[in-house]
Amino acid sequence: MSLRDLLENKLPEGELSLVPKGFEVIGDIAVINIPPFLDNRKNIIAQVLSSHRKDIRGVLRKISMIDGEKRIGEFELLLGNSTETIHRENDCIFHLDVAKTFFSGKLAYERARIAQSVKDGEDVLVLFAGVGPFLVQIKKKRNVNITGLDSNPEACAYLKKNALANNIDAGIILGDANSVGNLFNKTFDRIVMPTPYGQDHFLNISSTVLKPGGIIHFYTFKKDFEIRHFKRLLEERGWQIKFIRNCGGVAPRVNRYVLDLQFH
Repeated sequence: MSLRDLLENKLPEGELSLVPKGFEVIGDIAVINIPPFLDNRKNIIAQVLSSHRKDIRGVLRKISMIDGEKRIGEFELLLGNSTETIHRENDCIFHLDVAKTFFSGKLAYERARIAQSVKDGEDVLVLFAGVGPFLVQIKKKRNVNITGLDSNPEACAYLKKNALANNIDAGIILGDANSVGNLFNKTFDRIVMPTPYGQDHFLNISSTVLKPGGIIHFYTFKKDFEIRHFKRLLEERGWQIKFIRNCGGVAPRVNRYVLDLQFH
């Protein structure tokens, strides 16, 4: 049953059509976009949502788009008393603060896919590591040397906590991905890049610490009519596209794509 169905007898038809079709659940917190036109209905929506889903303790309203390298948005707490939660995914647990760190449950399949792709013995770098969803799952699955880098101090603190909670060892660096060439005196077999929106330039920067024949798992956001041109541009620059997948929509006509890349 959709959220609109649950609200059918509580909102007039004109307002009901403005209710979002979906929402995301991270741990025990629901994150939902409620348009300004429904500002006076936000608490009703939150109450109905939590009543339907007994696993939801809190409801966060997303006020602004996630922005910047730290990938932090603005939220309003409609229900509950904390934005901290524990999220479970693929036999891993993640402590995080939804309002202070970036986490998307929509990439659960990708995190499992990448962990399966990695080979024992590799040197792996995860840029924009966040609270560790890629890093932790790779390390639990494979015997690798793995390093995570993020510019958000809150994210790095949770990443350290999650490494301990999942009983893994990892290098954790608070730093700017623009400076990877100066931060590392080694190169990597594989780089995972859940890149922030509109920050494709990090692909060129990260390639400076990639071993010959290494793989980059590059995530980017493109409108549906842009991806063909982007693929051609990458190939012209010497990248071989080993795999590509549409990971789902994030805005009207805008999708998140992953491209597994190897330099010729």
